[in-house]
Amino acid sequence: MTHPLRTRCFTEGGRLLRRNWAAAIITAACLLGSVSSVFADYIEPSAVNVKTERYIPAKSDFERGTYFYKVSWQGIPVAEARVVVDDEQLGDRPALKVKASAQTGDFIDIFYKLRFTSESVFDAHSFQPARFYSLQRENSREKFREVSFSDDGVIQANYIKNGKDREPREFRSENATFDPISAAFLARSLPLDMGAKKEFDVFNGKHRFLISFDIAAREVIEVRGRKYDAIKVYPTVQKLTDSEGEQRLKYAAIWISADDNREVLKLESKVLVGTVDAELVRFEPEVTAPRPVEVARASK
Repeated sequence: MTHPLRTRCFTEGGRLLRRNWAAAIITAACLLGSVSSVFADYIEPSAVNVKTERYIPAKSDFERGTYFYKVSWQGIPVAEARVVVDDEQLGDRPALKVKASAQTGDFIDIFYKLRFTSESVFDAHSFQPARFYSLQRENSREKFREVSFSDDGVIQANYIKNGKDREPREFRSENATFDPISAAFLARSLPLDMGAKKEFDVFNGKHRFLISFDIAAREVIEVRGRKYDAIKVYPTVQKLTDSEGEQRLKYAAIWISADDNREVLKLESKVLVGTVDAELVRFEPEVTAPRPVEVARASK
């Protein structure tokens, strides 16, 4: 017979992964999917009044390839995740396509089964998002969200829950608004000066959030037996489309490599029972196919 406390702990670990997968992997918005406050009233995204700085990316040449992560609760592996960074085109403009996915392991699936996929396409220089989707399968429940961002600030969103279409949303944002993934990459691109604070207006297809990153310290950490010079960041996430202004995180910390790669090395977050952390396992750079001339030469 399964001990009820153990079941509760694994369920909390699964819920944290659902909430924080992005933070574990690419920093930002990771922390966006938790259950809404029972007594809070929904505020339409168009009614939100928020103003954030319009940041100019300082870095845009993120390495193409795949990042692999291990997610653990109290040192026990509970899930794995990956992020794939690839090139894309938006008309005649170069763009980035980033796909993030996470899934619980076989043993955890007995208690809590999660499959999550999310993808963003955004301008490779301004990081302005063009389109975003997320698909979440949680036990027998399924949610699909799709968002398109126009250059004139118009944002359109469709939401399907358990096979049923919800009312589509459309609004114009006067503020610089991002999806979770493009916000995370923009945050990684900026100078990370000690004591600075970066804030982002993020829309995930239903809710708008104010995501803040406080750059706290520079320290050496060890991840998977390797030492890194890292920058420690404290994220906070506030839901803006909620009458209670729900504050998301009790405690979370993210470590980002201090070199030009700005790799997300580790995430640590406290849950109801214990601590969940995600660590970078490895990075596999994109394998570029040789040009036809090179193939012909190699075959001689």
